[in-house]
Amino acid sequence: MKKALLFFSVCAFFILSYFGRYTPVSLDLVSPTTKQCEIKGEVEHPGVYTLKWEGTIKDLITQAGGLTDQAETSSISLAKEINDKEVVVIPKKNVSQKQKISLNSASLEQLDELPGIGPSIANRIIEYRNQKSFASIEEIMEVKGIGPSIFEKIKEQITL
Repeated sequence: MKKALLFFSVCAFFILSYFGRYTPVSLDLVSPTTKQCEIKGEVEHPGVYTLKWEGTIKDLITQAGGLTDQAETSSISLAKEINDKEVVVIPKKNVSQKQKISLNSASLEQLDELPGIGPSIANRIIEYRNQKSFASIEEIMEVKGIGPSIFEKIKEQITL
């Protein structure tokens, strides 16, 4: 009888100690440590990157190899934290922000980039300014081959 009582006591001990021991854990309560974000536009290597959970746009740009020369970041907060699965687009600089070409100091290649100006007219502009420097941008119409129609195309892109 003592053996039976001892056996039931040991069994009861194991059953009571097992009960409530394994409670399920909700994985919803575990917060992630990384996130995936996509970057497009004016970066060296656009694509999807994995960042730390507190990662910012600056961290994403760094992982993408940095910005290109044409990147416009004045409208982007580099310190902004990115949400998981977010897409960041780095815009390109506007053409209007391009520097104007100086008639008195531009190289042949720079003058050749102007619409309607080829290498021969660019040479004529350089010859003209070697004789006398430009006093106004309208004076470019005195160069052979540049009339009012070409002047209208280039006047916003040139300076003295």
